[in-house]
Amino acid sequence: MKQSTPLYDSILKLLHHAPWRDRRHLYTVAWMVLGLLSSGWISLSKWSPYVVSRAEMAQSVERRFKRWLTNGRIDVLRLYAALLREALKDVAEEPLLVALDTSMLWDTFCVIQLALVYRGRSIPLVWKVMKHPSASVAFKDYRGVLGFAARLFPEREIILLADRGFLHGELLNWIRKTAGWHARIRCKRSVGFYQKTGSGYRKLTLRLLAGEVCYYHHVGVTGAHIPAHLVVGWEKGAKEPWIIVSDQPTNGDTLYEYGRRFNIEEGFLDHKSNGFQWESSQLRETEVLQRLCFIMAVATLVLVCQGGAVVASGKRRCVDPHWFRGYSYARIGWDWIRRACARGDAIIDSLVLHALHDPEPARASKRQPDRSRWMDDLPCRIFLFAMPLRS
Repeated sequence: MKQSTPLYDSILKLLHHAPWRDRRHLYTVAWMVLGLLSSGWISLSKWSPYVVSRAEMAQSVERRFKRWLTNGRIDVLRLYAALLREALKDVAEEPLLVALDTSMLWDTFCVIQLALVYRGRSIPLVWKVMKHPSASVAFKDYRGVLGFAARLFPEREIILLADRGFLHGELLNWIRKTAGWHARIRCKRSVGFYQKTGSGYRKLTLRLLAGEVCYYHHVGVTGAHIPAHLVVGWEKGAKEPWIIVSDQPTNGDTLYEYGRRFNIEEGFLDHKSNGFQWESSQLRETEVLQRLCFIMAVATLVLVCQGGAVVASGKRRCVDPHWFRGYSYARIGWDWIRRACARGDAIIDSLVLHALHDPEPARASKRQPDRSRWMDDLPCRIFLFAMPLRS
């Protein structure tokens, strides 16, 4: 029997916590993750050279991968949920920031993803691939994604971050009815904001100057007058303000929290041009792409956990040439794995995500200012309206 590789053995150990119905599925996934990490491409033909097995022909290895990718009995979200719970078990009971966004593949498939915002990047939580010609989706398209995430973390406080395309009345109502969930959703001025009056509702005009922040408490949003709170921040030099809708009273932290939504866009880039070259894949079936998302999610989780372990051990500069942290945790983890394969260094033996707070945020240079809390230096105004929130 042929021997396996040290990296394969490490990945196998990391993934064994998932509820595999067939151990052969575990072995196949481990080889696929290894192939992705080794080649850096979403391509079955580029993965096969890294597989050590009794199969001598590349075609046989690719067929093995294709059988797994087309196996409708495999519930990849259930498998991944077990890995996530294991990775997050030591994280303190602090609110989880999760970002909701979409990404297009070949103008044919829309990927809806809910991701954990973690130390400057995002880690996929739940996803859905659908054949859809646009990145704009309706609430019914992602309702199941939210429901799965709610079941995944039933006792955690979750803050959902979403861009303007997700300001749906159904979503706002779902947030209000789901225990532990809150929202920070950006919207356009044209959405419609309303003030409660003695005889009904009056259209509210947002009056804001560049270089200030305004807080509006107890307003109605959209023509349905959904109870909410607003923060409107206009950074000097920006073309337009941020208008953030929240189910909780807004403050300076609201803008800061929403700003971290952009981490999911970096995550999509990591899956595409900056990392896994997803768009180079020739596999274009909805169910196959859904399972490929699982492979990329597992690889991302492994890389971030490995990067966190490297930084925590004080060995970051072995793979990051900057005096301060200049690489993402995923990049540090990936470079460490490459180094380990070449030098025989140790690789993590368990999936562990450390505290959500980043003790050393990445930056391009020491002179680069921290703009994550640009709103703190701006003058602010507060508008409090007599509109009790409905239960």
